[in-house]
Amino acid sequence: MDGARPPLRHPPVFETPLTRLFGVTHPIFVGGMMYHSREEFVAACARAGCMAFMTAKSCSNADELRASLIRCIELAEGAPVGLNLSISRFRSNEILDAALKIAQELGITRFETAGSHPGDYIARIQGQGGIVIHKATQLRHAVKAAESGVDALIIVGIEAGGHPGTNPHPGHVILAQLLKEVDVPVALGGGIGTGGQVLGALAQGAAAALVVSRLLTASEIRVHENFRTRMVAAGVDDSLAVLSSLKDTWRVLRNATSEWVQRREREQGDTATHADFGEVLRGDYARTHAYLGGDMDRGMMSCSSAVGHANRVAPAGDILYQLMAETAEAWRALSDAARFDG
Repeated sequence: MDGARPPLRHPPVFETPLTRLFGVTHPIFVGGMMYHSREEFVAACARAGCMAFMTAKSCSNADELRASLIRCIELAEGAPVGLNLSISRFRSNEILDAALKIAQELGITRFETAGSHPGDYIARIQGQGGIVIHKATQLRHAVKAAESGVDALIIVGIEAGGHPGTNPHPGHVILAQLLKEVDVPVALGGGIGTGGQVLGALAQGAAAALVVSRLLTASEIRVHENFRTRMVAAGVDDSLAVLSSLKDTWRVLRNATSEWVQRREREQGDTATHADFGEVLRGDYARTHAYLGGDMDRGMMSCSSAVGHANRVAPAGDILYQLMAETAEAWRALSDAARFDG
């Protein structure tokens, strides 16, 4: 024997309070990715043993959402799937009540709430036997959600793609304090794109890692091939945060649109409003021109620096398997490095 380690033949298992609560194999949660979190992608993540959430607002109306959820359940082949309810201060929340009702009729019991405080959604979900994990960007908001009765939390910091709020701290800093103040399991997100980072989240006391941008090259996502090509090419510096002056921080792909928004924000200073940026801030602007049209310089596309680790187009299941294999390898390397005098 030369001491070489045997190859990993099966995904490793790290059982945590969140894997038990949600009934999944691996401590990776795939949060709502707006238009990207449709049935094929969410089901693929579910089949891979991870917890993924379809985004209610990715559908234009209740009928489309119902059909998509039915198809998602079928494609998941018995693995649990969830629904994301994003509660916005700036954008319409009209579809959320219908989405909750439809999901409950279809037997979906796992929900991710995000944005504003989930309020009476907590009781409405739990009253039907459901589970609520709330995603927060600030310590006080996470603590308030826990005090209000959510079953679990996701905490993200300024490094997270999408809307990380006005908090200036990275997620691991918030996590360390949050674990002192709540007694519900917490997932850590923001810039996580390698198995070593997943292990690091678990080592810090998180019960799962939230992974989003690393999956932007998944083959199941409904996008133009130019989108996947650009994401494969992206590095860790191809993410920037804008609109903090509007208290609507948005971490997105660095492109012509986001750099223009950045310049415009600096020019406007404290007087800036959403209206100063016109249509480019609308989600359907990026969807039309970039996601579907393939023009990767037109639109604001949420992503963190973890996109720098998305170096190939592959099925979501393959990407998640790779992450868990990396996590196991990081654990084995750490175990080998540990030496005790006894």
